[in-house]
Amino acid sequence: MDEIVKVMARGLIALPSEVRKKLGVKEGDILKVEVKEDGVVLRKEKRIYDLKGSLVREGGKTVQKSFAEVLAEELKRKRGEKG
Repeated sequence: MDEIVKVMARGLIALPSEVRKKLGVKEGDILKVEVKEDGVVLRKEKRIYDLKGSLVREGGKTVQKSFAEVLAEELKRKRGEKG
């Protein structure tokens, strides 16, 4: 999906509605801006409360994990890593 956007005053851009819908981006969401050699990449970032429920159950059992463990697992999942 390629979209064209115009840069407005103070560097603001508006994401087209199709892009927002596809990525599930809504007002107040956090986007990471990654500068590449030939452009810019925007990625939707998870917030702490987006992980709600991930501390409670795993395989039907209640599991206690530190936030660091949950975050590390989420980062691995996001990168497509196993383990």
